[in-house]
Amino acid sequence: MVQNGARRGATNVTIPLMLGAFALLAGFLYWLSIMAVPTAPPEITEEDAPAVVLMESQIVDPATFEVDPDGYTGVTVRLDGVNVAQAVGDRSFFIDLPRTPFLVHMGSDLVAAGETIPATGAPVTVIGDVVAMNDSIVSAWADAGEFADADRVLIEFATHFIEALQLAHDGGAGGDGAAAGGEGG
Repeated sequence: MVQNGARRGATNVTIPLMLGAFALLAGFLYWLSIMAVPTAPPEITEEDAPAVVLMESQIVDPATFEVDPDGYTGVTVRLDGVNVAQAVGDRSFFIDLPRTPFLVHMGSDLVAAGETIPATGAPVTVIGDVVAMNDSIVSAWADAGEFADADRVLIEFATHFIEALQLAHDGGAGGDGAAAGGEGG
């Protein structure tokens, strides 16, 4: 066995070192209490812009929505923070979902309120009804001159679209944080 003869004196200084550490800690805390300057907590103020009130809708994950848009047909959905992929005409645009673009058509109320298509790449929150696309809808939009003939193939590509009731620009190039469309309900 190892002999502890060399460590005999170490036990005699343990208690004084412990007491010295406590005294040093107490001195440090006392110094902090003297040197600390009392400060008021920062005031939290609301921005001057009014808060955007979003319509009542079902918040849907874009990846989940993309897999089965047919399951949301007739439902008012909300897709948060999706980027605008491409404008198609005056009232329609595609949004970037994880695997494929998805068509959004701005409703009459949005257009009447002066809402325009957000810039490409701009993040937006889209609230609207999911509608299954059919030939009569494409023809009605074409007859109304909502898109160029060259863009018809893009519109026909969509199996479903969101009839947007409200768009909330999430900042950046897409807008100033304002929203247009209906009221909460």
